Amino acid sequence: MSSILIQNALIAGETTPVDLLIEDGIIVRKALAGSIDTSSVDQVTDANDKIILPGLFDLHAHVCQPGYEARERIATASAAALHGGITGLMAMPDTNPVLDNAAQISTFNELCRHDSIVEIIPTGCLTKGCMGEEQASYDSMRAKGVRIITDGDKTPENMLLLYRAMQYTSSLGMIFGLRGDVPSLTAKSLMHPSTTSYQLGLSGSPACAEEIGTETIIRLSQETGNALHVQTVSTGGSVEILRRFKNESSGLSSEVALHHLIFTHENVGQYDTNFKTLPPLRDTSDNEALIAGVNDGTIDCIVSDHTPCTPFSKKQDFLDAPHGMTGLDTFLPVIYHYLVKPAKMTWETVVKSCSSNPRRLLGLQPISFEVGSVANFVVFDPNGESKVSNDFLRSRSKNTPFLGATLDGKVDVVCFSGQLHSF
Repeated sequence: MSSILIQNALIAGETTPVDLLIEDGIIVRKALAGSIDTSSVDQVTDANDKIILPGLFDLHAHVCQPGYEARERIATASAAALHGGITGLMAMPDTNPVLDNAAQISTFNELCRHDSIVEIIPTGCLTKGCMGEEQASYDSMRAKGVRIITDGDKTPENMLLLYRAMQYTSSLGMIFGLRGDVPSLTAKSLMHPSTTSYQLGLSGSPACAEEIGTETIIRLSQETGNALHVQTVSTGGSVEILRRFKNESSGLSSEVALHHLIFTHENVGQYDTNFKTLPPLRDTSDNEALIAGVNDGTIDCIVSDHTPCTPFSKKQDFLDAPHGMTGLDTFLPVIYHYLVKPAKMTWETVVKSCSSNPRRLLGLQPISFEVGSVANFVVFDPNGESKVSNDFLRSRSKNTPFLGATLDGKVDVVCFSGQLHSF
């Protein structure tokens, strides 16, 4: 029987440090700091001056396998997730072949069982092939554990198809993951319409397209009685729409990508493709509205929207380069550096939006630090540093705007699946 002792652990939201004794992955004792004898313990970690958080769960990541292993693999994505304090993530279905049937879900689950060091739960496609033309086989995917159905970054143009799909699944207990969008308004857009887009000569993706799309999919979910998770909210107007509907729609939830809380269109600078995202980076006022939405519970979850891209693809001009940035490796340090340390967000809110709420939406057990609970937590050092280099990154792709930066805070240890991972 292997044993691990975490000494002087200050759990986020609590005021008194404790010792946690773990045996075979289970918390068997929780006592005042310094009160547990270390003589018979296999591993001892001193967490003095550090924060203990439940393992984070990321509801939106592209792991790219099968089919796009040049960008990312399940093994590298899971290693990057653990490095960023994430012990569970939900994978988008835009692999090759896509995850639109029970057989593909089974194959994906088997790959994860073999290669992943974190918990990975697949989403299933909303439409066959993610093509937006025909419903996928929802019931068979649900039998394989799929909880959320989505076409990833794509929003169906056919509202009748979406309406009928919602009607069909209203009794299945599944959740639609959709991004607010009007594709005809945004199809050829490259960034947020602003002084930056004007100076760079790039077409803009209007905020109203997201807001019209968000209200539309909420109204459809209300009409059909289907649960809806609004993905990657990026505008202040969308926050107001969600706030207006939140109390009257019990099945309504939403997420915001971490980069939409901290970056703006100005970061695009001189055509920096690492800041080309979908939806695009907005204004400072949108950052503030999104942070307020997370803090007051209007927005339920913060996600990485981890989108690996090959070096060649991101070196293309801004017009041709793909959208997206990686975000797993740096997830918790970025949250601390940009949100917690400057007092824009509390640790309690981080726990709720990055651990408790995502697990609740998926019907998973919340993480507890009480005796008898599975040990699943992160030891974070706010006095440490994360120097983001190629060697630092576990992700196969390096398309992160933080490359070369030093972030305040460091993921020190992650305890998951009976093992202690030190960084």
